[in-house]
Amino acid sequence: MAASVFLSYKLTTNRGRCEISATKCEGSSSSSTAGLLFLGTGSSTGCPKPSCALLFNANGNNVHSTSSKSLNNIDEYLETMKRNCKVSSMARKGNPRYNKDYRGNPSLLIIHQNNDTVEEHSEDDMNVDEIQTNNGKASCTKTVVIDVGKTFTESALRWMPSHNLTSIDAVVLTHEHMDAVGGLDDLRGFQGMNTRNPQTGLPEQTPISVHLSKTCLLALQRQFFYLFPKKDKIAGETVSSDGTKVRRYVSKLDVHVVQSFQPFVAAGLRMIPLPVLHGEDLICNGYAFALDGCSSNDKKKKTNVVYLSDISRMPIDTETFIMENLPPTDVLVLDALTPESNNPTHFNLKQALELVRKLKPRRTFLVGMACDCFLPHDEMNRELKELDVHIELAHDGLFIEMR
Repeated sequence: MAASVFLSYKLTTNRGRCEISATKCEGSSSSSTAGLLFLGTGSSTGCPKPSCALLFNANGNNVHSTSSKSLNNIDEYLETMKRNCKVSSMARKGNPRYNKDYRGNPSLLIIHQNNDTVEEHSEDDMNVDEIQTNNGKASCTKTVVIDVGKTFTESALRWMPSHNLTSIDAVVLTHEHMDAVGGLDDLRGFQGMNTRNPQTGLPEQTPISVHLSKTCLLALQRQFFYLFPKKDKIAGETVSSDGTKVRRYVSKLDVHVVQSFQPFVAAGLRMIPLPVLHGEDLICNGYAFALDGCSSNDKKKKTNVVYLSDISRMPIDTETFIMENLPPTDVLVLDALTPESNNPTHFNLKQALELVRKLKPRRTFLVGMACDCFLPHDEMNRELKELDVHIELAHDGLFIEMR
C-alpha cells in the first residue's frame, strides 16, 4: 500500500527523454531530484470534511450523541450524511501518507536547478554547460512553493523529508484567501538563524522572498499587519497604549510585487503571472514557468508548466497569452471543485475539460477537489482514463520527476 502513494511520474516530453540529478553545493539547503511536489490538492476545507469526520468514526459508525435527540428524523439524517461522507470516511482511515483521499489546501513545491533571468532564451542559444553552471559554480537545488495555506505546515512536514528538502527559498502567492496564505506566519518555523544583526550582533532569520500581486499585498497588510509593517517599523513590532514598543518574533519576509504577464524570478526560477477570475470580484494569479531538464544532443530541455489552482473564468487576454506567447504546455495543473455543479468561484470538471481541450497540454493534474463530490481517488482516475485527454486527479505527495 505504501508503494502506491509514492508513485513518481517519470515525465517524458516530446522533445526527447532526459534525466536531471540535483547537485549539492554551497548555499543550497538540500539535494533532491528536480520536479513538482504536490503538498496539497484539496479544497479550502480539505479532506476529510470536519462535519463528516466528527459525525462518524473510522469504521463509518455513528458517533453523534448530544444533539441527536433534538433532531427530527435523526436516522434519516445520519443515513443521508453517511452517503454524502463517503470520501471523507475513506480519508479518515490509516496514515495520511498512504491515503490519496486525504487532502490539504492546494500547494505546489517546485524543486529546480534553474538559474533564470527575466530575459527569455531559446533552446537553441543555450547548451547544457550553461544550464549547470552559474559564474563557474554548480547549479544549486532550490525550492519555490506556490501558496502556503491553512494546512501548509502539516503538509510540508509530511512530504518534504521524503525528498531530502530542509528549507524553502521562495514563496509565490496566487491570492489572499486563507487556503492560500493562512500559513504565512508558520514560515518562521522554516527559517534558520543564518545571519547576525549588524547592530546587535544577535542571530536573526534570513528572510524568505514572497512574490504576490499588489491587490494581494494590500489585503495581507490588513490581515497580517504584524508581518507587513509600515516602513518605520520592523516585522512583528507593535506599540502598546503607553507607547512602549514590543518586538514579537514572526516570519521575516522579503516582499516583491509582481505584475500580470510580466516575468519575475523567484529563487532562480523565471515565472509569469497569469491573471484569472476566482469569482467575478477577485483576480487570482496563476503562474507559468519552465523547469530545466537535461542534455540531449547538447540542447537545453525544458518542461513547461501552467498552474491555475483557483479559477472560475478564463479572461480572453490570459487565454490568448497562454496559447500565443507561451510554448506548448507539458503539464497543466487545474482547478476542479465539482464534477458538474456550477460554482461562482471555481471550475467544475466540465469547465476544466473545455479548457484542457483548448490549451492541449500533454497531461493535466486536477486540484482543489471538494472532498465528497468526486468518487474516491483511484476510482475517479479510472473513469478519467477513458477520456480523450490525459487528465487525472492529483493527490497530496504526488511527485512529478523531471526526466
